[in-house]
Amino acid sequence: MRNRNYFYLLARGIALVFILTGSIATAKTPESTAVAKSQTTVAEAMVNGFRSAKFSMTENDVYRAISIDFKTPRDQVVRSVHPTEKTVTLGIKTKDLVPESGTAHIFYIFGYQSQKLMQVNIVWGDPVDPTADPQGVVNTANQLRDHFIKEGYQRDGMAINARLPDESVLVFRGKDRLGRMVILLLKSSMTSAEKEKATAGSVNHMSLRLSYIEKPEAPDIFKIKKGDF
Repeated sequence: MRNRNYFYLLARGIALVFILTGSIATAKTPESTAVAKSQTTVAEAMVNGFRSAKFSMTENDVYRAISIDFKTPRDQVVRSVHPTEKTVTLGIKTKDLVPESGTAHIFYIFGYQSQKLMQVNIVWGDPVDPTADPQGVVNTANQLRDHFIKEGYQRDGMAINARLPDESVLVFRGKDRLGRMVILLLKSSMTSAEKEKATAGSVNHMSLRLSYIEKPEAPDIFKIKKGDF
């Protein structure tokens, strides 16, 4: 049971989408100019899922996709049910999705009503790999951001290196013409105040989450209906 609870806690992030899909001012960085240049020559991005796992697939379809992509047998895939959202998650662990990026956990999340794949979360660093080099996690974030910038996402709603109120960084947010979204979020385990008080032995862990989301504005999760209580 502990293993299952661990996985659903790491997979959480459906509700987080509501916060990240709103209006956020894009940071003024050299990458912002690169977006305009790249989109004049690159075909438009399409967010269909992650690798062989496509949105609207069933659990059995995704088990097969995991086997194709990562050679992970079914008995090594952790299946869990979120206690409040009631969504099913299939979770696996892999290494070096990006060269030298270390351990990552991949979570395939299925809609509560549809029971079809609706979101994929990939997590590096804390807490899936507490020993991960913080700078290495940041490097992975930068590599992925630079990749996504060139992929032809819609300019409307795009965000790059936007700092959020909780001091995390929305490294990249982009959507395709159907509204399907990619979100890349970098978070430090320490606040600015904690960093100022940190001792020489303190470690500032970094967490990086990449999400592919089919319907960011209308996630298929359990909700208590109006009038039920």
